[in-house]
Amino acid sequence: MNKGAILRARLAQDGVIAAPGIYDHISLLVAQSVGFEALYASGYWGTASAMGEPDVGIAGMSDFVRTFGGFAARSQAPLIADADTGFGSLANLAHAVRAYQVAGIAAMQIEDQPFPKICGHVGRAVSAPKEEMLTRIAVALEARGDGDMLIIARTDARRSEGIDAAIDRLDAYGKAGADIVFLEAPQSADEVAMAAKALAKPLMLNAAPAAAMPVLEPSQYEALGAKIVIYPSGAPLAAAAAAQGFYEALQQGRATSDGPPAYDFGAISKLLGMDDIIALQDRHGGA
Repeated sequence: MNKGAILRARLAQDGVIAAPGIYDHISLLVAQSVGFEALYASGYWGTASAMGEPDVGIAGMSDFVRTFGGFAARSQAPLIADADTGFGSLANLAHAVRAYQVAGIAAMQIEDQPFPKICGHVGRAVSAPKEEMLTRIAVALEARGDGDMLIIARTDARRSEGIDAAIDRLDAYGKAGADIVFLEAPQSADEVAMAAKALAKPLMLNAAPAAAMPVLEPSQYEALGAKIVIYPSGAPLAAAAAAQGFYEALQQGRATSDGPPAYDFGAISKLLGMDDIIALQDRHGGA
């Protein structure tokens, strides 16, 4: 069973899916060692990690496919991957859908911002006309064909158009064939519950510290009716804080920081597969 089919089967079961964000291969391997039902690769953190640039559409389709396809190849869990607005034209979107499928990505997230986009947690984020997004969904479904990859339709309309308009959009996106609908930037728990009650398709949320709504526990989101909750920022923000602590300590003449303990080097080597390489060399007597 491929990863899309695995994710589809899990969506049919009870319980919320909490998907942590990964942004490079080490974060992927560490998350995998802990064990999750799905992982999430965001355009924000993928662009930040690979390019050191903000999430404003600088990374293109080939960048996303190369980075996220590499994650999917190494991940044992289904990978949910950002695809911005579809990377430009409808032809670009169709090409991206096929490329994401070939890469083994389980679910592809498309948003309803105009092209070029900007991070959804920036006040300038707005949505394109609803009809434009409905066309994107139709193109994505046609390009997917009978494949198992799920199509996630996200709306950024909450900030600019209000919660009722955002729910109306998601309802239309679900009826157009999107497998999962994604409400970005709800302002309260009541809005989440309202959306979950109104929508027939599984509801996805973004637990981001930059949002107006506080980050909740997975069980709390489940109680509100959400089916998938991504936590894209926790690991990269923690890693950046730990790195800054080390760099500042070293600049001050100390070799260790006062922050959290460092990850064990031997454990990282094991995650990377060093033990398997040594075993291979031992079996065959080579380097």
